[in-house]
Amino acid sequence: MAGMREQYDTALLGILQHEGQIAGFLDAMFGFLYRRTDFYRIMKQKTDRLGFPPGVAVKLLLNAYKQYEDLARKDEAEKENLKQMKEALEPTDTVPPAAVRTVEVPTSNQPIGEVSGRSPGSVDSGESTSASGSHETPQPMVTEDASRVENKPSDKNSEKKDQDPELTKQQEKFQANPASHNGAMRDNYSWSQTINDVDAQIKVPKYVTKGKDVKVVIEKKRLKVSYKLDTGQWLDIMNDVLSWDVMKEESMWSLVPGDHIHVNLEKKEERWWEALLVSETKINVRKIDASRPMSDLDDEAQAKIGEMMYNDRQKKLGLPTSDEKKVHNLLQDAWDADGSPFKGQPFDPSKVNMTPGGVVSINEDKP
Repeated sequence: MAGMREQYDTALLGILQHEGQIAGFLDAMFGFLYRRTDFYRIMKQKTDRLGFPPGVAVKLLLNAYKQYEDLARKDEAEKENLKQMKEALEPTDTVPPAAVRTVEVPTSNQPIGEVSGRSPGSVDSGESTSASGSHETPQPMVTEDASRVENKPSDKNSEKKDQDPELTKQQEKFQANPASHNGAMRDNYSWSQTINDVDAQIKVPKYVTKGKDVKVVIEKKRLKVSYKLDTGQWLDIMNDVLSWDVMKEESMWSLVPGDHIHVNLEKKEERWWEALLVSETKINVRKIDASRPMSDLDDEAQAKIGEMMYNDRQKKLGLPTSDEKKVHNLLQDAWDADGSPFKGQPFDPSKVNMTPGGVVSINEDKP
């Protein structure tokens, strides 16, 4: 349901940015319900056609709050899971393995039976195992929290920028303001961004209260904003080249009377902008919240993260991961194949270990 309400984000964001804080935003919402609806009207008789029975309106509010509170708790849980998974995937010092010998698992036309004469603990060229002899499937490193995946760009001068206390302090100030989150505040405008779009707020005088007194031209690589003066002449307050291309058909603007013009630009490609305009001082994109919701990822990426989280839970419970299950099934199929040294014996997976590349290590100390 949360995704179905995103169509209202632009309008609601305009109200939130105008109010500047959650309390004012909520006051505007409930004030609207009070003035324009029967939300606060109590039904005193069953024949009343307006309002709600006593307590129902409050229950609606609590149910709506609980719904999104549950989603927030779920996001926090996923964040914690991925954090723990990242820590678990970091390499650790290991202990040398017990003596093993290595055999090749056969393909459909090749039998088991070739035993290599390598020293204990050695591996095939091109194959990677830990010093402990464990053969866990390599997992992609997750560089962010549970519900978000980072997309931070590189910068040759990033180290110098990171060490500049003035730039760091300035970006922290930008991050604290919803109007400049992941963006910047300039003399007559501010801008913020997500991985997909940019929101700009261009200041206008208090007497600019009607849309007909404003002109906004959004091109593929240019933004022009102007308003009508008291004299009837038009004044350009922004007319410059954008840092990157936008999809003008998907972009839009609105006027907050007497305050600012809100312009929403849909990015042509997913990337983090260092500036809204080419003439503008660049921000340090390594200091922004360069992350994106997991729901924005494609199905394949979401499935991969889901698999990693499943495997992490399995490890904590002492159960086999999805790849370990596949390896177990492969070993069981090859156990009694022609040429196998275990042919005719009951299947005992503790006698062997197998890497995802198909190299089987036989534990010599097993009876």
